[in-house]
Amino acid sequence: MALAATVDSTTWGPRQWPMTRDAWERLDAEASRLTRDVITTDGYVTGRLDGEADAPSFVPNIVGQQRLRQLNTVRTALERAVVLDAPEVAVIGHRVTLREADGSTSVYALVIPGDGDPRNGSVSVDSPVGSAILGRRTGDLVTIAAPAGTWSATVIGID
Repeated sequence: MALAATVDSTTWGPRQWPMTRDAWERLDAEASRLTRDVITTDGYVTGRLDGEADAPSFVPNIVGQQRLRQLNTVRTALERAVVLDAPEVAVIGHRVTLREADGSTSVYALVIPGDGDPRNGSVSVDSPVGSAILGRRTGDLVTIAAPAGTWSATVIGID
């Protein structure tokens, strides 16, 4: 797939996902890998169910179906991607450090929807935390409206 458009400002369209060039390249490689896997598994396997004499049934291949869903998510991300070469801006592919009011800190890697795992330090850009920090800079105060309640934090680092 061709490289996404590169933007040189912090403005992007509402349906676009800004990301680092490295994040875009990893996503493109993942799309290629998943495409090969989906073609190999085709999402289904044939088999005979009990009671069927001659006609095989198409039985869902769970792994193939999972890969197909992943591929669709990655393709959507690539279609919406814009590369932002601005290391000071929180975009997909960056790690963002937040300091909460009590002084505690949290570090989150911004990832595409479907890849977030807050317990392991990554948040999707469509999650409450991810959408609050997307596009922010060091020093910005963010308000996160999460299901457990609203809280505020300051961006203290972007890597």
